[in-house]
Amino acid sequence: MRVCLSLVGEQFNMYANTIALFHHALVDLGHTVRVSLNGLDPAALNLFLPPMAFRSRELLAHLADRRIPYGFVGVETFHGYAHHRRDEPEGDSADFRRFVADARCILCLFRQDLEPYRALGGRAVYARYGFHERVEEVRPGPERPVDVFFFGDVAGRPRRERLLQGLAARGLTVQTLIGAQEAPPALVRNSLIGMAKANLNINHSTHVSPQRVVFLSNNRLRCLSDTADDPDGYLESALAFERDAEFLDGCEDYVRSGRWRIDGEAAYELVRRHPMSRTLQAAFDETL
Repeated sequence: MRVCLSLVGEQFNMYANTIALFHHALVDLGHTVRVSLNGLDPAALNLFLPPMAFRSRELLAHLADRRIPYGFVGVETFHGYAHHRRDEPEGDSADFRRFVADARCILCLFRQDLEPYRALGGRAVYARYGFHERVEEVRPGPERPVDVFFFGDVAGRPRRERLLQGLAARGLTVQTLIGAQEAPPALVRNSLIGMAKANLNINHSTHVSPQRVVFLSNNRLRCLSDTADDPDGYLESALAFERDAEFLDGCEDYVRSGRWRIDGEAAYELVRRHPMSRTLQAAFDETL
């Protein structure tokens, strides 16, 4: 089967890790896979991400007029008519209902999203973030001059600011790469990941943000994280701390103890339990 993974209306590097994971897994399954930015392939099953692609009325009209087969990847948690706490325009949107109902498949990265999509007539199936050896792209150095690294939005996220400042106050070298919306090139980010003894995930909502955790685990690096709702078990390969004080203590101990030298393989073995190719095969078997 031909598949087109199409990112619609977003900076590509924001979702590059997810796209790469899906791309390699689909190729393993024998599919011919194209990756596109704001494009589609009329002869392929087009998998759009993020779900907010439906906001493009031109895209919706084109899909309907040409009867182009498509699905989408649920990369943000979904609650009725809100994606990641962002209300959709016009609430009970006819455009959105049609986009969901006409999709050949909806690949949900969060189990909690299945029923809300199905309630709208969608062919939703669970497709948990998982493992693929080809997404290993970070080259950690044997001696790492950065104690702590965090990439993502910090401005307007007071808790993130507070925790990062707390680590710096303990004498740790803290490096950040901010501005997720600007999406710096992956190699810029990856070089800093490889220089750091500890790579952090600091959640920004009540649900865990899994992209960093899974990406780092695929790259033989243990992610240090706070906790949040995690019914999918994404934090199983991370070192997670429930309270802020425990997070600060745990990060400092992780850096100073030298645990970072030997801990990455354990995270890698845990994420290997969830091969992405097997997950997508089961998802397609159920929906297509």
